[in-house]
Amino acid sequence: MKLNYTVSIIIPIINEIISLKKTLLIINKIRIKKEFIIIYSEKLTNKKTLDEIKNIKKKYKDLRLFKQKKPYVGGAIMTGIKKCTKQYIVIMASDLETNPYELKKMIKTSQKFPDSIISGDRWVSGGKFKNYGLLKFLANFIFQKLLKLFYKNKILDFTFAYRVYPHKALKKNKFYELRHGFALEMLLAPIKRGYKVITVASTWKSRSEGSSSITLLSYISYLRVLFKYL
Repeated sequence: MKLNYTVSIIIPIINEIISLKKTLLIINKIRIKKEFIIIYSEKLTNKKTLDEIKNIKKKYKDLRLFKQKKPYVGGAIMTGIKKCTKQYIVIMASDLETNPYELKKMIKTSQKFPDSIISGDRWVSGGKFKNYGLLKFLANFIFQKLLKLFYKNKILDFTFAYRVYPHKALKKNKFYELRHGFALEMLLAPIKRGYKVITVASTWKSRSEGSSSITLLSYISYLRVLFKYL
């Protein structure tokens, strides 16, 4: 790993503390200068989880904890972006739906293509969905095909938020979508500004801790973003 490559890793959390501990243990072994930006919800994160994170901070000196300023997962990520201080920004989950073992490969790709966004892709060769559910799988497939009608590039997965960004690719954008559609907006906005996207095969695995917060309004948020950036 290049010594001058630094990364801020944004991880929003509700109460998935066991999965968070495993995630941190795995990605902390990557030999680069990094900081962990943990974003919690004042409304949903309980005191036990906050106490656990405060204990974790004793082990990880570069871990910082912040309360999200706006609601939903997109609001948590927006708070995280404002707190990042390193050259690159990683967005990933605390519930192991984003495979922490894959981050090393993504960072190596980012080092090779430092001006590009590195995006986890579940649809390319080697990518997988595990326990995703048939209806969700079909809905995702159809929506990805719809997006390809408007964006003629090699991206097959526009909605998986597991990514490595050059810091400036996110800092110089104003984002609006608070629900799950944020994942699409945070790809389309940099693309509109000329950033290239390199995809890396990634595996999505259903969480074993906590419950999904995605609702019908979350799905609608993807369409809202799509029409905004046409």
